[in-house]
Amino acid sequence: MTNNSHRSDIRSPIGSRPALIYRNILCVNHQFYNVGVEWLYRTLCFRSLEQLKLFAQTSENMGVAPRSVTVDLTGKFARSDVWQHLREALCRCRDRTRKLGLREKQIPLEILSLKLHSYSRDSSHHVFEEALSIANPRVFRWTGPDPDHHFSTAIVAPVASRLCRTFGIWSNIQDITVTNITFSVESDDSVMPLLPEIPGLRTLYVGQATFLSAGSVAALFCVNRMASLERVRLVDAYCESIWGSRIRRSDIEKAVQIIMFPQDAAQYEGVLSRIRNILTCEKKTERIIGGDRVEGNIFLV
Repeated sequence: MTNNSHRSDIRSPIGSRPALIYRNILCVNHQFYNVGVEWLYRTLCFRSLEQLKLFAQTSENMGVAPRSVTVDLTGKFARSDVWQHLREALCRCRDRTRKLGLREKQIPLEILSLKLHSYSRDSSHHVFEEALSIANPRVFRWTGPDPDHHFSTAIVAPVASRLCRTFGIWSNIQDITVTNITFSVESDDSVMPLLPEIPGLRTLYVGQATFLSAGSVAALFCVNRMASLERVRLVDAYCESIWGSRIRRSDIEKAVQIIMFPQDAAQYEGVLSRIRNILTCEKKTERIIGGDRVEGNIFLV
């Protein structure tokens, strides 16, 4: 039972055959039940929409509060109702934590991880926002389900804007990773920060991003100072489409000058110094032809 190659099947929600076999094991005695339920439900992983749906619909008592929730739909088609099922699943988790004596309005999670596509024509983006507002993770990751060398969009612009708003209501969040994301085409180099004020945020990773405003990144350091921030990485982040240029640190520095002019020179130098200490702009995946051809160093200055 310690073989990790079988664990994802055993953790399948009620309704699949491996899960039914595992439930029979839980019936052996109280020791098997206590250990098994803890192992089964503490780390929730859903690898199909059907698993997520069954978990959300079942009335079985979990017995424990989850520490992490993963939705990994790699290689599978994610319908728009995934947000509804995710909301229902997280509501079930929240109900369970309340029965265990935890009175928080949100579920305190160690990790909330998504690996799936969203769609521009989906009319249920508000449900996505409602679903994520139920959780309160320390670590959040949303990465695209396609291979790393495929530059695809998993987080469409309407979802990206809602996602950034959601980060602001997570009091526990310290580590954010988002990739395969596109921001609003209409965004400009204004002083609107990329993220709301998040006092406890320590690390931010944005990868394979398009239409990312240099001004919105600069405003993280000028407007939202976020003293806890230790590392910001922009990897294959483009100011327009992937046929344009990647964002370089010099782009952020120029945006800082526009935002802060004509403020105190010492304050301006302090912001520049902080950017140079914690921000890196990097290249990772190169196009076969065309686009921003970067030779040599992976760091873009």
